[in-house]
Amino acid sequence: MQKNLINNSINSFTSGKNDKVIFLFIGFALWFVSPILGIFALLYFVYLNKKENSRINLLILLLVVITITVFVSSVDIISDLAVYVDNYELLGKETPFEVAGGGGFEFVMWLVSYPVYVLSGGSRYAFIFFWSLVINLVTFLVIVKAFSPRKYALLALFIVATPNFIGYQAFLLRQYIAIIIFFVALIYLDKKIWLWTIYLLSVLTHIGNLLYLPILLLYNKVKILESKITVFFVVIFGITAAFSASIVFDLASFVAKFLPSPYSSIILIKTYRYGREQVASSDLGIAFVEQFIVFMIIILLVNNKVVKHPQEKVLKFLYPIFLAVMFMGRNIFLFSNRFAFIFFPFGGLFYYFIIEHNLNI
Repeated sequence: MQKNLINNSINSFTSGKNDKVIFLFIGFALWFVSPILGIFALLYFVYLNKKENSRINLLILLLVVITITVFVSSVDIISDLAVYVDNYELLGKETPFEVAGGGGFEFVMWLVSYPVYVLSGGSRYAFIFFWSLVINLVTFLVIVKAFSPRKYALLALFIVATPNFIGYQAFLLRQYIAIIIFFVALIYLDKKIWLWTIYLLSVLTHIGNLLYLPILLLYNKVKILESKITVFFVVIFGITAAFSASIVFDLASFVAKFLPSPYSSIILIKTYRYGREQVASSDLGIAFVEQFIVFMIIILLVNNKVVKHPQEKVLKFLYPIFLAVMFMGRNIFLFSNRFAFIFFPFGGLFYYFIIEHNLNI
């Protein structure tokens, strides 16, 4: 009887409500030692604590937001971040439109930054802190909740576990901010005026977001991807293109025609070297196996029939297309970098269907 009592106590401690207490305790213990490590256990606690409108969940999410923001704001000002900080300091002498790139076209970041400059007296720290705070607030309180209302904390956990989510945020890249705005636009897929207004803001933040226009125009045609004919041509094209420099170069040349000359010339220069430099998968056998695995994953994604809401349609449309483009363009650094940037900071979204549909890909 005593043994059963002990076993029941152990089972009670390791299940149900006590699970949450364990992760909450571990999370705070780690947070006091290393705040960045602590946020993972804290996010898992939020996932386990499924109470709607829970104040403790909200407080923990805000703690996660502040933790990442302070961490990012404390990095050394180098590389791209140094360039953005230098441009920010020009706001004391020039208008946001003069500071903006693309002939004043990409002005949103600097227009929003201008009040920060005025109120903070041109503080560098205020600039970095503000944008990191905006990125994290929108990610953890808006985007993940819209895409996964029930399991948003688990989705957030996968997103923040992607090294580039924090790593790229530390450089305060405009395209990172533009991607955040793009995901907000996806929340309003059923409200076209809001969708296109917010999407336009993302383009005015970074012109590279024009690459995602076909996604918004075609995501409702997701059934096209389920066609056996489509799958057949995807596989054949993928197997052919990955081993053919000329096909990839012709494809890039076609895409470059629709881009501004500074971007198109760089893409063509980068593409010209495709297949002429040794890469990790230089051995024919290894490359073929790698290729086969990638395209089998694409087919599995295409065959997933479950779509619950418009955001899932977009993700289902994105996955196979982006995976194919990222794979075939892996040697075309700038092109693949810009096109696939949507999943650099948000690589955790690749786990969306696994999270929502219990591994039923």
